[in-house]
Amino acid sequence: MKKDNHHLDNQNTEEVRLQKNILTLLEEDPKTDASKIQVEVKNGKVLLKGMADTEEEKNHAAIIAATVPGIKGVENHLQVEIGIAQAVSSFVAQIVSGDENNKNADKDQEQKL
Repeated sequence: MKKDNHHLDNQNTEEVRLQKNILTLLEEDPKTDASKIQVEVKNGKVLLKGMADTEEEKNHAAIIAATVPGIKGVENHLQVEIGIAQAVSSFVAQIVSGDENNKNADKDQEQKL
C-alpha cells in the first residue's frame, strides 16, 4: 500500500537509499501495509517500528528488509494490532468451543438420568 509522506531522518546518502529501497519494497508488497510501518536505517541496521495487522505481516516485513543488499541486520519492533477479522475469528472460536462444552454437559446430564 502506498504512503506518500515517509519521514526521512538526517542520514547519510547510503542510509537514505537503503531506507527508500525498503519502503518501496514494503509499499509494493501486497502482504504489508506500509502506511503503518516506519523504517530507520543506521550503520546498515534496520529498525522497523509501527503496527502490523498479523504476526505474519510483521515477520514478512522483516524478511523484506533483510533481503535488501547492504542491510546487516533487522530489529523488528512492529506491534501486532488485533484487527476486526482476528477479533471476530477469536470470538467465533470461543462461541464454538462453548457450544461443544455445553453439548458435552448435556450428554453427561442425560446419561445420569
